[in-house]
Amino acid sequence: MVPQGVSRRISRVEDLLIQNAYIIDGTGTPGFPGTLSVRDGRISGIWRQAAHRTPARETLDAGGNVLCPGFVDTHTHSDMILLHDGRQPSSITQGVTTEILGQDGLSYAPLSPDLLSSYAKYLKGIDGAFDDVTLDFSTVEQYLSRLDGNTGVNTAFLVPHCALRLETVGFENRKLSAQEMSRAKALLLQGLDEGAKGFSTGLSYFPGAYSDTDELVELCSAMAERGGVYVTHLRTVFQGERFDAVDEALDIARRSGVKLHFSHYRTGGETIGHVQKIMKKIDRAIQEGLDITLELYPYPYGASYAPMLVPPWASEGGVDAILKRLDDPQQRRRIADYIDREFPLFDGVIAYAGEDSSLEGRTFRELAREQGQSMGQTVAGLLLSQKLVIGFHDPEPELSGEVQRQFERDVLALLSRPNYMVGSDAIHLGTSPHPRAWGSFAKLLRLAREYRFPLETMIQRLSDLPCRRFGLSGRGRLQAGYCADMVLFDSQTVTDRATAENPRTQASGVKNVWVNGRAALLDGIPTGALAGRRA
Repeated sequence: MVPQGVSRRISRVEDLLIQNAYIIDGTGTPGFPGTLSVRDGRISGIWRQAAHRTPARETLDAGGNVLCPGFVDTHTHSDMILLHDGRQPSSITQGVTTEILGQDGLSYAPLSPDLLSSYAKYLKGIDGAFDDVTLDFSTVEQYLSRLDGNTGVNTAFLVPHCALRLETVGFENRKLSAQEMSRAKALLLQGLDEGAKGFSTGLSYFPGAYSDTDELVELCSAMAERGGVYVTHLRTVFQGERFDAVDEALDIARRSGVKLHFSHYRTGGETIGHVQKIMKKIDRAIQEGLDITLELYPYPYGASYAPMLVPPWASEGGVDAILKRLDDPQQRRRIADYIDREFPLFDGVIAYAGEDSSLEGRTFRELAREQGQSMGQTVAGLLLSQKLVIGFHDPEPELSGEVQRQFERDVLALLSRPNYMVGSDAIHLGTSPHPRAWGSFAKLLRLAREYRFPLETMIQRLSDLPCRRFGLSGRGRLQAGYCADMVLFDSQTVTDRATAENPRTQASGVKNVWVNGRAALLDGIPTGALAGRRA
């Protein structure tokens, strides 16, 4: 019993104390040797002392390694696979603790049950389909609730344009009527109310590619007052008309007043070494006052799925209609001729082929030579035989050492800009996926070391900047009261090891990762913890 007049002193016990760390807090300011504590999933204290003493259930000596906020992958295609297996080792092993889903207009909410089932088949080549995933959600709220607490990473979501089109006009090549537009805007705003951070378009993909600029301006205008971000994969299909994709995106932002974000915008091919050229229009628009951010991944080649190659007329109606046309020899030849004509230099490494893994790792042109066919005929035949389930990535370009170094300098030049962040554009399926899923963030930490790019700046681009842009409150910094999303890594050894030949190889040098205070990676080994929350 405590005597009257004498107060009881209660010692606060932390859940975790990390000592002897080099703390980089995510804001871009210089790092410092220090100690950090965690309690109830949040950062509870930070001291500029390497060995601060405070009671804790667990104490970790960081060995002088860098402790920083967990990274935010601003662009992934994990929308379906996280429902199947939420552990997400490709992200956790690089220090990624949050992913933004709903990218390129390609995702699953809001969609009514019949449309959800049909569209999931159409997206199977990029997202997969799994027997243990029941498609029993319709709204953004229902979809996000399925993820909340069941994933290794935190998740945020963008309302996908294709879902809005499917719910209004369907898989048709026409403009929305006034009534359909009202419905699309209502669905978009409902998605924002239910937690979405913005609106995404993938204007190379159907049915989103059937839209025109005016439609996107009207949708973005409805969202602008809510502060949501318009995230765009630039248009490459537009009814055969000439257009400038960057001009269109800037026009949408000017006319609607929306905050604009460019997906995977970087140099590559003939633009390597020409950062100023690809940024000229965007820089001018920023000077005009447009609110613009951008993202990149550090590889000079990309990935997608083969239904995007089907012409607009043959894509109308969705999966069943496309397969019916492909099954007709005359129409299949028209589709093949279109692919040969519109994509004459195209080739791809098959990353995922559904039930036929023997195709994975083969290129379309290699198969075409074996079959004595044109590349278009081969792609059309594969789309039919695999029921559209063909994912691919571009062949890794054969760059000279100097051109490869120039591309790396381009990446760092873009990330030196205060409005640039990182999205891996990860696609997880098949035996031959693009290595960006397992390597993007570790590669950038390696490049920062090799080119002496300021580590504090790099970490700010990977953490605090995307959290501020997409409204991920309480994340992105090592600051008292913030969620304890953290990564501990060796800045002298961290590196990517994923390659085109071995794309699922874990990065090295990342030691520990915590998501909402729970260990997701310990001594480089994933724990399988499912501590991710809705960000």
